[in-house]
Amino acid sequence: MKLNLELFRRPLLQLALDFTDLDQAIKIAAATYPHFDLLEIGTPLIIEEGLGALQKLKAQFPDKFFLADLKIMDAGHLEARSGFLRGADVVTVLGVADDSTIRGAIDAARECDGYLMADLIGLPDPAKRARRLQELGVDCVCVHTAYDRSSRGASPLAELEQVRAAITGSVAVAGGLRLENTEQVIAAGGNIMVVGGAITTHANPGAVAKSIFQKLQDHLR
Repeated sequence: MKLNLELFRRPLLQLALDFTDLDQAIKIAAATYPHFDLLEIGTPLIIEEGLGALQKLKAQFPDKFFLADLKIMDAGHLEARSGFLRGADVVTVLGVADDSTIRGAIDAARECDGYLMADLIGLPDPAKRARRLQELGVDCVCVHTAYDRSSRGASPLAELEQVRAAITGSVAVAGGLRLENTEQVIAAGGNIMVVGGAITTHANPGAVAKSIFQKLQDHLR
């Protein structure tokens, strides 16, 4: 099945593999399979292992969609194209990047039949920037509370509501999310729920992933 914009509007689970060790990432992906929609090759893993990590994981789970969390800030076309050519269905660009960088990444997405997600992390007015990003042609924006803040209790849900009210396109949400706030994400208008540590550090990651995945799937019925 090919990823398309219609799927972006369904409740999806994006499993974030924010590891520095590829073997550990593969182990968690196997333990949680098939209970995720998008498998995120996290920035720490890309820093340590490069985009080869994406290729190896995609070879093991070819029926899933893959996101390369490149967090592009410059050279949008060049860097996005690298991610797509290695097999990513989605790559990420930072929403704070210059419009010219965003346009370059969008061009690469169109050329490679992929999709672009813009991460709103750290922006003072995420709703305003989300509107501009939608005008530019970004396929999805991500409301993202940084790990350094979410680990101290900060939540992305209030910003999610603001961004959802500002745009009509797809909205992902990330930052300290877990099974217990799945319903809140859906109620606030999130399309893609990004979960990392609540699954990957759990004693039974497969069971938690299954519970979140099924709860999201219930909203398709």
